[in-house]
Amino acid sequence: MDVFGAEYALGEKLSVPLQLSGFRDPGVLGSRKKLQASLPLDVQAVLTRAYEASADLLADPTYMMRVAFIPAVPASGRSPDVVSYFVRPDEVPTELEETLDRYVILTKPAARHNSIATQVIKEVQRRTGFKLNTNQHAQLTRTLGVRPERGEPDGTLDIKYVEYIMSVKRYLYSQAWIDLLVEKLSTPEGFEELTGAPPVRIDTT
Repeated sequence: MDVFGAEYALGEKLSVPLQLSGFRDPGVLGSRKKLQASLPLDVQAVLTRAYEASADLLADPTYMMRVAFIPAVPASGRSPDVVSYFVRPDEVPTELEETLDRYVILTKPAARHNSIATQVIKEVQRRTGFKLNTNQHAQLTRTLGVRPERGEPDGTLDIKYVEYIMSVKRYLYSQAWIDLLVEKLSTPEGFEELTGAPPVRIDTT
């Protein structure tokens, strides 16, 4: 951020989903050119003439991403371009320990996100006994800060409770989110404080 400006900052954390498969030339070269062409011109200039960049910039770990690859032949017998193995920190081979000392390992919460909004609402109603509609649920996601405000781009704000699935343009919620709503909406006072309306019991005709 200090080098290229705040407008190019990635944020405090960067999630990188990996989908690895074989890419052969000229696919690799074409993909690299396409990605590099989308970068700001000053960044392209640094990448194109990296040998002219300052030693401090090139050595800055902020811009480094290290991946260890171990060549192997898969069980299928096919010849892959590359095979990578993911190992637990306490299972790293001794010959790699010195190199891996430079790695930063971020633990991603192992929360399962498999409930859509209507499923969340049904379960919260069952456990609290109060009616809850989709508008109230959407309001709660923003009040509690797990989804962006209206007008802002969709995205994941708190992976513990909700995840935005880009491919289907849908939010999926975890069990932790259901439990949080049940905790906060189980009393009439808590329900009205968060939704702005008094609760209505499901058995009320």
